[in-house]
Amino acid sequence: MSDLNQKAKASLLAPLAALTFCFFAPTALASFFVSPHGSGRDGEMAGNTVASPNDGSSAMQVNPAGVVSETRDQAFVGLIAFPYITHYKNDATGYDGTGSKTPVNFGIWYGLGEVGGWSMGVGGYGAMGTAYDLPADPDIGQTMPYTGESVIINFGLNIGREVLPGLRIGAQITPIYGRQRLRTPTPLGGLDVDADGIGISSMVGAVYTPTPKWSLGLSYRTRGFIDLEGEGSVGAVEQDYSVDFVTPQMLLGGVAFKWSERLNLMGQLSYMRFKDFESGKVEFEKSTALNQPVMSDANNRLRWGVGLEFVTVPNSVFRIGYTESKATLGDSGMRPMMFDNDNTMIMAGYEIDYGTLMVGFNTGLTSLKTRNISAQNNPAFPGRYDADGDVSVGLRFTWKLQGRRTAEAAK
Repeated sequence: MSDLNQKAKASLLAPLAALTFCFFAPTALASFFVSPHGSGRDGEMAGNTVASPNDGSSAMQVNPAGVVSETRDQAFVGLIAFPYITHYKNDATGYDGTGSKTPVNFGIWYGLGEVGGWSMGVGGYGAMGTAYDLPADPDIGQTMPYTGESVIINFGLNIGREVLPGLRIGAQITPIYGRQRLRTPTPLGGLDVDADGIGISSMVGAVYTPTPKWSLGLSYRTRGFIDLEGEGSVGAVEQDYSVDFVTPQMLLGGVAFKWSERLNLMGQLSYMRFKDFESGKVEFEKSTALNQPVMSDANNRLRWGVGLEFVTVPNSVFRIGYTESKATLGDSGMRPMMFDNDNTMIMAGYEIDYGTLMVGFNTGLTSLKTRNISAQNNPAFPGRYDADGDVSVGLRFTWKLQGRRTAEAAK
């Protein structure tokens, strides 16, 4: 194929290049294609718990070695709502639209106790209501909105044990369910597809505590593989649609330092191999000219963060955390149905221990940097991309399964 034809095809496919990214964004904020934290104690410290993953949410999402702790004898449920506003303006076409959504990030956990020296637990996490939703604009002849909606639920089974004094390890197998709907204008007419499917990934981790004050944590999540199948239309052509989706590898490392009996400090660095997204494929039954890789112009990124927890009064803990990362997508990958901006996040929370029940509250603020993208770098969708993260709020409950420990002690 000539260079001219290659460029023509690239221009034709450009509006679909981000087709399945909308599916995997757990919180639909900034470059959080992989959410930096869950809805538990880790959420109160912006996810910086790889060296201290001693709660159900951290054990599920940050480091599976966390199951080898009091977590194996706890149950947990938590929710966080993330309001956000998106604004896209394209001077070349005259489009100027604003969208607002509030996805909910959830987490659940149930510790299964200890059997033969192995600690175990099951749980899940994910998000519902995730969407980029910018309206149609009939005044400029655009009758189709820019919409990317998704649901993703990760289930997990954790198992781990202390293999040497101070060294605990853990592993997780993670089935995944996902659903995606995308609506967007294209050169072939309006595209409207709806698909769902299942997949799997896995995770391993370790925590080493060489002294009572210091802990080191390391975890690794493998690539995930999800097969989405569904149907929809491109223009007036009804057809089946499928996506072979690949989720990115992650490597997290961090340190925790017990400054005093009341104060713990934590630091963390995460490497996310977003280039793995480019291994996926999008296929249409009839509009085969649109078949292509899921993504291009993705960049591997480092995310760093710090956190602390402070015992304010007996049975009450204050926590705060900070994290930041550069945007994952290059300019040519940005789309109105999938924003991606440089971001910073600060989270804070307070937990009260009532004995059998612990209740936690959290809130957070995300700051997102505006992007102005030229037609030279992105011929299909140049313009101004604004995203504003409003104040998030969350609530969680953790139950201590004390009866189990009492029964084991009696034996």
